[in-house]
Amino acid sequence: MLENIKQTQFFKKLSKTMLYSRLRQHFPMADPYFLDDRDRLEPAEIVHIDWPDTLRKPVFGIVQNYGKWPNWTKYRRFLENNGLPFELYNIHAHDWLDQVKKYDILIGISSNDYYSLQELRRKYFYLENYLGKFCYPSSSHTFLYEDKNLEAYISKSYNLPFVNTYISHDKRDALLLVEKLSYPIVSKIDPSSGSVGVELVRSVNQARMIVEQSFSGPGRKTHLSYSHQKNVVYFQDFIPSDGYDIRVIVLGNWVFGYYRKALQGDFRASGMGLVELRELPIEPMLIARNVNKIIKSPMLAIDMIKGLDGNYHIIEYSPLFEVNTTSQLRVNSILGVYVFDSDDSYHFEEHRYWIQELALREFLLTDYLPKVLQ
Repeated sequence: MLENIKQTQFFKKLSKTMLYSRLRQHFPMADPYFLDDRDRLEPAEIVHIDWPDTLRKPVFGIVQNYGKWPNWTKYRRFLENNGLPFELYNIHAHDWLDQVKKYDILIGISSNDYYSLQELRRKYFYLENYLGKFCYPSSSHTFLYEDKNLEAYISKSYNLPFVNTYISHDKRDALLLVEKLSYPIVSKIDPSSGSVGVELVRSVNQARMIVEQSFSGPGRKTHLSYSHQKNVVYFQDFIPSDGYDIRVIVLGNWVFGYYRKALQGDFRASGMGLVELRELPIEPMLIARNVNKIIKSPMLAIDMIKGLDGNYHIIEYSPLFEVNTTSQLRVNSILGVYVFDSDDSYHFEEHRYWIQELALREFLLTDYLPKVLQ
């Protein structure tokens, strides 16, 4: 019965509110856990990689991720199918530096919780820059993951069609800023995903309150019991749209993607579970490919909306995201992928993959092998 309640539109909307998140903090939370779903994975094609005969196969350390959508089992499947040696690696243990000596490549990230990201960012940076290890995701991509501020800075520098974004770490500046903005606007915090921590700010008075709370002594309470929004505000223009956002997933010359529908009476589509698999227009695919020419991630998910003006606007992008199905693109009821033959020429191929495996192969082909073979 509880699961049925969770699937209702009312509960989905409620679960994305700050009020729900703050109330939830007063109730017991389950401890993090590792799920092994290998015995019930959806069938998928085997992802192969041709390993050079003259090159020693590296030893992989798999960092398991917590929760009900385990990426680590797909990484393991890829390594087993290609005869690449690996072990599960506890990067959180006190002797993590002693244990890491046996590995050439570290793959995976344990959680998108702020405290976990801080740990992994620090350790991956150290492993790459001081021990010469290879990491997927790289330390630069772990910094980008769940960092909306960094996304906005990069987008502005490269003139990407990113929704106009206003970030301030100065109270006086922030108070002047909110007087100039046109309402409604969208407020976001880091880290957050699935629309949690995303609010529609309808008036300048509400925006002033966010500023005052953020720059107060303890900061502003968030959906995270252990972290407050402190001395920073992040606002975006609100773009009226057709009620959908589009997620485009880029892996090299391959593109997947789908639509996500906002709940009735809400502006957010992420995390609502209303996914539609259908043909993608060319324009958002080209935008997404151009973004990844800058980010250079083995896999990049770009979320966009189509404004009522007919233009596509980037909301967010990420080198990682949760994947719990092989259904990432469907055209005429057929699962598959768009393959780009050139910058503007592409065709559709029927395939069924776990894209975590494709991403790991892409990392090896475009990052690891070129560097060790040079």
